[in-house]
Amino acid sequence: MDSQMMSGTVRPVRWSTAQWCSYFRGNAKALLDIPWAQGAGLTEEERDAVAASVQDFQLGESSEGLNLLRAARAYAARAGDPAYEEAIRLFIREEQRHAGDLARFLTLAGVPLLSKSWTDAVFRFLRRLAGLEQFLTVLVTAEMIGKVYYQALRRATGSPVLRRLCGQLLRDEIKHIRFHTERLALLRRGRPRWRLFLARLGHRVFFGGTCLVAWWAHRKALRAGGYGFSRFWQETWEVFRASARPIDPRELAPVSGPNRFLVPIGVN
Repeated sequence: MDSQMMSGTVRPVRWSTAQWCSYFRGNAKALLDIPWAQGAGLTEEERDAVAASVQDFQLGESSEGLNLLRAARAYAARAGDPAYEEAIRLFIREEQRHAGDLARFLTLAGVPLLSKSWTDAVFRFLRRLAGLEQFLTVLVTAEMIGKVYYQALRRATGSPVLRRLCGQLLRDEIKHIRFHTERLALLRRGRPRWRLFLARLGHRVFFGGTCLVAWWAHRKALRAGGYGFSRFWQETWEVFRASARPIDPRELAPVSGPNRFLVPIGVN
């Protein structure tokens, strides 16, 4: 990250949708080398701690994304931002890579894949009900929690394969959070303060509830990685606050012309 951004003197410059497309294409060619030939490398204790949790996350990453793509297509047409549909298509492809890599790891470990779980069913139901803004809110909530989860999972095992895979997933999740929060800011630009307050409040309530569900469903793996409830709760909210602060839509300057989706944020 740029030193000015780290020091807080300048907030990040939002990427255009064309830049996001370029990022996703480039990232697909610059993946970490995962030592699959070494095998899963899980001890019995590690397998007992993380296998069921990884099964559930693998299922959650495996959506075809048809509803999201449909919502993105409709939005792109309304907003005059045709590249956004392609950016979402590339994002979905990256999520499917995550699902494929997690499935490959589970197969190496002799762990069967899930075809359904209650947590995945709830998230899929919520996404089907939502418009694009709500869809992205659900997605970015999962990405934020996933950032802490994959840190815990990496700490829970000595498996070179799983640790390297978690490193790749974490690297991807950081960009996914930025991708979605930037778009949420654009969707909310120009709204009155009371509507922004309600949107933020709704997201905070949903995020808190989702954290509780994630803790309950994955507490065994999280504890194996050194994350008790207090640490998990604190770090997920730190991710939430750090990700939400730079996307205040009131700070978006109105931009016109061919670069209107590349929006610089002001200086403190």
